[in-house]
Amino acid sequence: MHELPLVFFTIFGQLAAGMVFIAGLCYLLNNQPNRVMVFERINVVALVIMALGMFIASFHLGKPLRAMNVIFGIGRSPMSNEIFTFGVLFGITFATVLLAYFNKPGKGNKLAFLKKLCQQVNKIPQLPKLLSIVLMIVSLFFVWTIVVTYMLPTVKTWDTYFTALQMYTAMLVLGGIACATLGLRRVGTLFFFIGIVLILGFKIPYLDLMTALSPELAYAQYTWMIVECVLLVLATLLVIINSFLARKLTFIYALAFILVLAGELCGRIVFYNFWTIPL
Repeated sequence: MHELPLVFFTIFGQLAAGMVFIAGLCYLLNNQPNRVMVFERINVVALVIMALGMFIASFHLGKPLRAMNVIFGIGRSPMSNEIFTFGVLFGITFATVLLAYFNKPGKGNKLAFLKKLCQQVNKIPQLPKLLSIVLMIVSLFFVWTIVVTYMLPTVKTWDTYFTALQMYTAMLVLGGIACATLGLRRVGTLFFFIGIVLILGFKIPYLDLMTALSPELAYAQYTWMIVECVLLVLATLLVIINSFLARKLTFIYALAFILVLAGELCGRIVFYNFWTIPL
């Protein structure tokens, strides 16, 4: 499937965006030292996911070296804007992780110049909060650039508000369950449930619209949609069970995360198979 790299890029991008958004929001609300360590862990994992997403996306262009050509389309090409914004999100997240690392006593002694530079930058008043706000804004804007890229008037199955709904609910459900797995139990679970309710609640209206717009494509994708819903329901049951346990089990959250990731990949494959123009 030619669009498979974009399936993984958009899913991984929304996953990482959801993670840094939730971590940033939680930091603004409660930045106690024990929670700061969790936020830092989430940002590091999100950074790795972003790097993986960018690597996979480069193969969509046929040759990975062509990925640099997107620079020439910034401002006029929605896809170039999407990739550029993702690069900005990666850069800010990387800077946040770097500053947090060198702000710890005894860390980075072998990189004296870089450590000194980071220490000077860390003297900026309220810097962590400023970075959290910027990360939240850029993450939301990045997901919007994905929406703009695919809401094409020439593709009737994409040019609907369901495109925006799919992208932002994926951000919520993936970011939420990932954050719950990494230590933000309550807030992560809250965002996860919000995403699940929206995804499952709008599935039937989405199916009705797709069937009306392109019946042959909709019928061909029913199996993928059913698999997506089953995986999401199973993940929801796991999270509910874990919520009633006195001691929350990380491996249950991790299993739920795997189910959600697989489900959203199925849903995104459905989205990219709804072609009505030749490629």
